[in-house]
Amino acid sequence: MLTIWRGFTLAGMIALLGVSAGRAQATPRGLVEVPRGGRAGLWGGVGVGAGGESFDLLDGVGYSGELYKPTVSLRLGGTVNQHLRLGGELLAWIDDQGDQTSSLSSFLFIAQAYPASAMGFYLKGGLGLGRSAVDFRYGLNVGDTGFAGLVGAGWELRLGRRLYLNPAVDLVEHRYTGRGGDRYHERLLNFGLGVLFQSGR
Repeated sequence: MLTIWRGFTLAGMIALLGVSAGRAQATPRGLVEVPRGGRAGLWGGVGVGAGGESFDLLDGVGYSGELYKPTVSLRLGGTVNQHLRLGGELLAWIDDQGDQTSSLSSFLFIAQAYPASAMGFYLKGGLGLGRSAVDFRYGLNVGDTGFAGLVGAGWELRLGRRLYLNPAVDLVEHRYTGRGGDRYHERLLNFGLGVLFQSGR
């Protein structure tokens, strides 16, 4: 009888130890496990920055000095996987001079590639249309539309489950054929800071 009692006691102690170990390995109450990486779903971003605009009239002199003015950007798209986001971007440089406003606008299809799934660093490329315009206060406006290309890099610093802070640098080049048939280039070096939201995770 004593042997049977000892056996029950030993079995009960082993069961209690197993339950305690399982509880120790479980996630504590009130904490949420966040998976590594975390890029998923639809995403959108808005940003502001400082952009240096310059132009080359293809006369052998090269690009002019950079004129820094404010920029704004809007991006929307989807996430293919942890290494790739695709979308569209509007990037605009604005020089308000009172009676007239000069602008340089880019409408681009973009791809952002993330070399490491657990890091926020990305490389960026884009292709699309560019427009250089001057709008006068009394309704007259002139401008040219041409090809636009972009290369850049940035970092997504995670602030929450669906929110990121996004510093970035982009170089955009536009190529135009003017109304008189003359060709010229215009480019923008943009230093931006934005916020990015995503629907997934």
